[in-house]
Amino acid sequence: MKKIPALIGTASLALLLSACSGDDDNKSASGSIDDGERSNEYGSIDHGVKEEDGEIGFSLDGGSVEEAENVPEEEKTAILKTFNQYIDTLNAGQVDEYLTTLSTENYDLDEERAAAEEMLASGELTRTPEDLTIVKYTEEEAQLFSTMKTAMKVKETGQEDARQGRQVTVLTKQDGDWKVKAVHYIGDQE
Repeated sequence: MKKIPALIGTASLALLLSACSGDDDNKSASGSIDDGERSNEYGSIDHGVKEEDGEIGFSLDGGSVEEAENVPEEEKTAILKTFNQYIDTLNAGQVDEYLTTLSTENYDLDEERAAAEEMLASGELTRTPEDLTIVKYTEEEAQLFSTMKTAMKVKETGQEDARQGRQVTVLTKQDGDWKVKAVHYIGDQE
């Protein structure tokens, strides 16, 4: 029975981060949602976001989180709207709506649909973000920090598993709209 929480946690984390397996150079490497993940002993996952400086705006392993100062109010509103839609639609099991929040330049939407539908067929996902902070901003890309509680409930048994961690969601402008480009997540140690 101890394997079920681990499987649930792995499944929810995989779905939460699944779209990050695609990248600009190789959108369909081998089809696994886990392709390209690098992890360390703390459970962090870096999904290979290719940025000019090669890094996200800050470290996920602690330290202070400071809001970017140069974010125009209308852009902040649009970024938060996209992020909330990204969270809310998957929580509600609205796969088509969830897919509209993802960058088609960075995600294989067919893979994302399959992963989301498979996960939602057997479980109920609830992601609860807090402490939303835009930590890096340019006119074409934004990085949104949040603390994230991810809970998964197995429909068949009612068994639940929850994880807490920190996440940076990278959003990009695509055809004038903000879309989720990648996710960096590190789970808190139990």
